[in-house]
Amino acid sequence: MQMTFSQYIQNPMGIKNMVFSARDMYRNMYVGKWDAIRLRENGVIDYKLFIAKDKSSYYCYMKIPSEVVPRFYYDVVVRFFIPDGSASTALSRSLEPYCVQFFSNDPNFTYTFAHAFIQQDMIIKDLIPRLSKESVKFVAKERNPKDEIGYDKAIFFLYLEMKNRGLFSKARYESENNIWDKVIMVKLIADAETVAEKRNKEGRKYAKKDIRKVARDKMAIDAAKKQLTGKSTTSSWVANNNKVIVPKSKISGKSKITGKAKIKPGRKSKI
Repeated sequence: MQMTFSQYIQNPMGIKNMVFSARDMYRNMYVGKWDAIRLRENGVIDYKLFIAKDKSSYYCYMKIPSEVVPRFYYDVVVRFFIPDGSASTALSRSLEPYCVQFFSNDPNFTYTFAHAFIQQDMIIKDLIPRLSKESVKFVAKERNPKDEIGYDKAIFFLYLEMKNRGLFSKARYESENNIWDKVIMVKLIADAETVAEKRNKEGRKYAKKDIRKVARDKMAIDAAKKQLTGKSTTSSWVANNNKVIVPKSKISGKSKITGKAKIKPGRKSKI
């Protein structure tokens, strides 16, 4: 299947299938999510532009931040190439009329859409070695049993950022003149299985930190409200003089998160 980037954004299932009722919902949701990510990253999104030696293909390689885990990034690449039977496309100064292929080591892409993209010839063949062996060989039976092309969040984010930065202009790629080298790119980009393992590990660390922060915030809020109203909003915590006394019935001597002793029964814990 051949389609332009904008056609993918309009309907990832292709122009032959015009039924895609959830597309407006997905588009609106992803635009909002990307705005929040860009704000968190202070607008700093790393990317690099490449061009094939014969100028038949253009590549945009971008580090897309994880929506959930701070300071964790995915390698996402789009290849622009001339559609079959459309030599005139080469005369365009924009990549908008070019067809696209993709690569992403975002676990969602790897374990949901990678196989479907391969079957539809919408994967960058040079980067197939960086996909997981499982996603190359097998249909994602649980996540995508019909093996259909769909919206991938990281690819959608790539499109939005390319629009923001004017990266559909061929002049940008030609001025940087970075030649695409398959061998170098395969070494540069992390394989999808390694990324998935690291993402899970970092995600668990971040979740633990987030749980601790939520617990501290609840205690602090309860203590403040106790001073203002004289009543605790959470009966299991007793606030006193900006400190929180943890009842013996609510603490085992060990943290459920780390297993290490955090607060001894009856002692005061500073916020």
